[in-house]
Amino acid sequence: MNWTAGRGTPCPTEPSFKSDPVPASSDFFGQRSAQAVLKHGVLMRYARYFAGRAGSATQGRVAFIDGYAGEGRYQDGSPGSPLLLASQATRAQMFGRDVKLAFVERDEDRRHRLRESLAEAGIEPDQLLGGDLDEVVDGLLDRYTRRAVLLFADPFGLAVDRSTLERVLRRRSPSQPIDVLYHFSLSTVARMGRAGVVAGSTSRQNAEQLDAALGAIGWREDFERATAPNAPTEAALAVARRFGESVRRATRLQSTGVPVRQQPGQLPKYLLMLFSADQKAHWDFADQASKAYVNWLYHCDREDYDANVRLREERGLTELFPTPEPDMKDIDDQLRRDAAAYLPDHLADVLRDHGSLRPVDAVELVYGEMMGRVRVTHIRSAIKQLHDKGFIDDDGTREFWNHTIRWIAP
Repeated sequence: MNWTAGRGTPCPTEPSFKSDPVPASSDFFGQRSAQAVLKHGVLMRYARYFAGRAGSATQGRVAFIDGYAGEGRYQDGSPGSPLLLASQATRAQMFGRDVKLAFVERDEDRRHRLRESLAEAGIEPDQLLGGDLDEVVDGLLDRYTRRAVLLFADPFGLAVDRSTLERVLRRRSPSQPIDVLYHFSLSTVARMGRAGVVAGSTSRQNAEQLDAALGAIGWREDFERATAPNAPTEAALAVARRFGESVRRATRLQSTGVPVRQQPGQLPKYLLMLFSADQKAHWDFADQASKAYVNWLYHCDREDYDANVRLREERGLTELFPTPEPDMKDIDDQLRRDAAAYLPDHLADVLRDHGSLRPVDAVELVYGEMMGRVRVTHIRSAIKQLHDKGFIDDDGTREFWNHTIRWIAP
């Protein structure tokens, strides 16, 4: 399968980004990229989860805010985030939730097309606003004072300024839980960070934009050392981790990042980061991301398979041994084998080093390199295996993620 070795035609690539958060052309809205398939899978699952869990604290009142809404649909007809959020708002009604929808789109032409897309789908948002998210978000939060608010910040380049993100997160309260799903563009930060440490006026512009978006987290040092081919992306990953930790210290909110790639086995293009005061939500977010990952793998294999079929038909070729169609069970089985090969040793190393650990306190550490790829059930199996060998004191039953697991081996 192409998600383990790579073959045939690759999945559609992520569009290149410019320093300006809105690209000069509308090519982005042509065909939904493979990364968008994964991102949208996570978004839909988490929006439904948030409406149920956070909405229980607000008597069922919820609001979804899409801060960079775009056109609503891609040119190939695939739904964008506004329509996907609307679909989850409708589903949430079935379990007693009243969800308001607010869409923000700075570009007037895209906002017009978004209005048309919503009307065609029979969707009437509570708010459809122009302007920058930084400028309108406080008014929206005022409007949704007694609602649980999920803000989706998914721009084409850098997201809201660091100061705006912190201001939003600090507004949370028991009567207004606020979670943010935040697109941290590794490709944009890598490109701008590399340019930002080179002398010249463009360098100063890039550096100023990164300072505003990231805050004072010392990103320059990472890119001054980034000289190898993959070093800029690795530097951006280090910056992203430091950014999440810095926001946590400033707001006392945990962050969890799920890597999103163009193809399996490649370096990620961006992180989809959750900022939330609900610790259990971070644990469940990782599990939801892994389920979306399975769908993404199937999408990539389907693209590959269909491209090979078209190529054979165009050339009039007949295969002696036809390539099997992609199968979800095969993908699940492969992920289970990957998890079994990695997680027991990884968790043994983590627990041996720390002595004891409550998994929900360190989601990314627990998942390690399999973050966003494997599910809670795979973690549970690895915990049980370590317990059966006498290494730890928890057998992986019940809510093991909420228990302190201790390393007891000599």
